[in-house]
Amino acid sequence: MRRTLDIDDLAPGGEGVGREGTRSLFVPFTAPGDRVEVEPVAGAGAAHARLRRLLTAGPDRVVPPCPHFGEPLEGGEREAAAAPEPEGPADRGCGGCEWLHLAYRAQLAAKARSLAETLRRIGRLDAAGAPLLPPIESPSPLRYRSRAKFHLDRRSGRLAFFRRRSHEPVRLRECWLLEPALDALRERMGPALGRVRLAPRQVALEWSERDGRGSAWLDLGEPTPAARERAGRLLGEVPGLQGLVLSGAEGAPALAGDPVLRHQRAPGEAGTARSRPDVFRQANRLANARLVGATLDLLRPEGEDVLELFCGSGNFTVPLARRARGVWAVEAQGPALDLARLDLEEDPAAGGRARLFAGDALAMARAFARERGPAARRFGAVLLDPPREGARGLGPLLRDLAAPRAVYVSCDPATLARDLRGCVEAGYRVAAVQPVDMFPQTHHVEAVALLER
Repeated sequence: MRRTLDIDDLAPGGEGVGREGTRSLFVPFTAPGDRVEVEPVAGAGAAHARLRRLLTAGPDRVVPPCPHFGEPLEGGEREAAAAPEPEGPADRGCGGCEWLHLAYRAQLAAKARSLAETLRRIGRLDAAGAPLLPPIESPSPLRYRSRAKFHLDRRSGRLAFFRRRSHEPVRLRECWLLEPALDALRERMGPALGRVRLAPRQVALEWSERDGRGSAWLDLGEPTPAARERAGRLLGEVPGLQGLVLSGAEGAPALAGDPVLRHQRAPGEAGTARSRPDVFRQANRLANARLVGATLDLLRPEGEDVLELFCGSGNFTVPLARRARGVWAVEAQGPALDLARLDLEEDPAAGGRARLFAGDALAMARAFARERGPAARRFGAVLLDPPREGARGLGPLLRDLAAPRAVYVSCDPATLARDLRGCVEAGYRVAAVQPVDMFPQTHHVEAVALLER
């Protein structure tokens, strides 16, 4: 049964929230201040509903430019999308964006509130216990991604995103999250895969504005000799595609062409950073430059020996080595560490100051903490950028390392809050938390926390 609902908040997962008495309803593609007509989703629980009509727009609602965004609304498609559709109605409900209908200033405010609430609820850290700095904006709220992962829709022969909370493909004509050159590569890639008779499970594309070229990762299940031969032909079918990484369920990936790209580290900077589409690298290049700058400013590495954990392909390592006295950087063995090593060797201001260690980051840090005697390594600061699962046990580890301060870069507020709580219990205080908007048009937020003993 449909009902009229006033949206008065945004949930941490991105949906708008309206209330019926004491019950909350979560409605995607809505904004605070909207009055909407909604319909509960069968089988999804009473708390979830689908937007059917926009009755009154809230003050922070904007017209999204993408024809794939949002639900088709009764009363005309133009209520949800203003983009022209010369090819007929576009697939809707794309799961790539959540907030394309929300003004950017409202997105930033919602992310800051959500981060503060997560720190309070999970980390038991209020505003005094974890001072929150104003969010650092993405230089571009649209067209910011230099890499993305897609699914191949075999029926249409196009690369697709899935619809929200489903495995139903949205056949993309364009994507307003992608840099224009990456979007053009996406458009060429799907038909070319069909021409060479390759049907990967997933496709990751990356584009280097500096190189003017792209590369791709194909999940083939099993990169057979025949698949490798077809991959070689794919390079000739797609203008601007310089290399491929072919992976399967087992064994090392196979390479075709040269999949390693170089990116400018920061606007106006001569230094470059290598990447490969199967190796983690921040997708928002310009916001990443701001993330690195803010992280090192909080860390204050000048004159210090710094332990860097989860260094990856060296996103922070090279800039850190330029400023610190010495850097001990740890990452699991693999192509990420190989890329970091090459970047360090080519940077005269950084290469001689950094040492790379292959292994489990937390286990290696515990080994350093156990060292005794005159040769024992002691660090003036610790920098860590762990994966989404965080760094459980970090507090006691920092205490054993006797580190005066540490900076923790996190892509997941929940595990960050958990780990910061452990650090406080181990004798550290959270001196500052800096939100960084790496993913505009979504609810995701990166955070950088400064810990002091």
